[in-house]
Amino acid sequence: MAEALMELQSASDGNTDQEEQALVVSRKASKVHLAVLSGAFLTVFCGLALLGMTLGSRVQPDGTTSSAGGAVLLDEKPAHPQTCTNYPDQYDGYDEDALAAGKPFGALDKGKDRCSFYKTHAHECGNHDDSDFFANEMCCTCGGGSTYQGKRSIAPNKASVFISGSAECPDGAKPITTVSGCRAALDLLGWNAWEYNSASSEKDWPKGCYYCKDVGGCGDGVWLNTHSSGRERKGTKRLCHQHYDVDKVNILFVGDSDIDYWDTGAAFPGSMNVGVGGYTTKDVIKEVGTWVEELNPEWVVLVCGENDFSEGKRSITQSALQRFKDIASKFIGNGARVIYLGTKPEPGTKELHKEYKYYDARIRTWVAEQAKGNELPPIQMIDVFKSFDSEKELYNTDELHMSRLGYKFWNGWVKIAMESKVPCVRWQDGVCVQVPK
Repeated sequence: MAEALMELQSASDGNTDQEEQALVVSRKASKVHLAVLSGAFLTVFCGLALLGMTLGSRVQPDGTTSSAGGAVLLDEKPAHPQTCTNYPDQYDGYDEDALAAGKPFGALDKGKDRCSFYKTHAHECGNHDDSDFFANEMCCTCGGGSTYQGKRSIAPNKASVFISGSAECPDGAKPITTVSGCRAALDLLGWNAWEYNSASSEKDWPKGCYYCKDVGGCGDGVWLNTHSSGRERKGTKRLCHQHYDVDKVNILFVGDSDIDYWDTGAAFPGSMNVGVGGYTTKDVIKEVGTWVEELNPEWVVLVCGENDFSEGKRSITQSALQRFKDIASKFIGNGARVIYLGTKPEPGTKELHKEYKYYDARIRTWVAEQAKGNELPPIQMIDVFKSFDSEKELYNTDELHMSRLGYKFWNGWVKIAMESKVPCVRWQDGVCVQVPK
């Protein structure tokens, strides 16, 4: 890895909370632009060497990792969270090769340590936190993790959200009873999105959001029971909360793995993330009605479409495009402003880049049309394909999904779009390149 890149990563990791929120990272050609917004822009150009690339395939990870060759194992295997799960573990499984090389994808403390460090250094809990790592909330050894019953700084309304040790919630806590609350709770607890199964009304199962593992008549994973009462069932565990008010969510993240793998809680405290790896526009459009019905966010950050495409099949792309417009229109019609992050020039999907470009070109036109007659554009586009390049440091080892560094760019760009006082239709490299006409 180039020395310049290492310096950039080191500098950004050491930012204060205010600087981290103002961090804007933009790329063009082979340069990295780092801007800290504190009334003025400081731009640092760091040359990066292009590295060799190999093709990959889009496959959902299963949360496991190999122990061969001195690999680093997950602190707590997230596939079946019967006991306490560390918050960052859900992200480590997204890049198993990097994890095996001792470079976990999940958040690290200031000393570049994971939650496992505190198993033998419990007296250090909370002494090495940074902008996206809070040991006392996120690490089981420190009293945090999925069973932590205190206020979560990254949760909506700083609510308490946790898994109970039984089928009932303790005194003072209530079961989570909405689809959006149940789905977003998985992210807060450090669980993978595919733990969620479905919602139904069952009088013989616990009311609300609950977890099963090796329970007779109940498939493993998380379920939502919408029945008005339900009943306790031995072996199940309830997902509980205090003050977890979904109607107070200002930012909703919706879409595929690019949303699912994004550690949005720390970067956008109080937001909700309902992204699922592998989702297509067909999957998202099935759920958009639920998000509109249960939530009333000011902002919706949307990423979907890449999983729809097939080489040389333009009709598929066109169908996905229409579904995208329908999805965005649903949110806009509910009063939200939408930020769409476009497709990426992934090294592992070069055969699809023609469809990516076609898809984004049509969305650019549509976004501009929606701005006409509106004081503020109801939808903005962050033109990722034109802002990113295909350098390896921006992506995981699968050359499809983004690295932690790639997400730093996205954090900065989204915050700029949300905070801009100037109406803007399209952003590139953190700069507005198209205003409403």
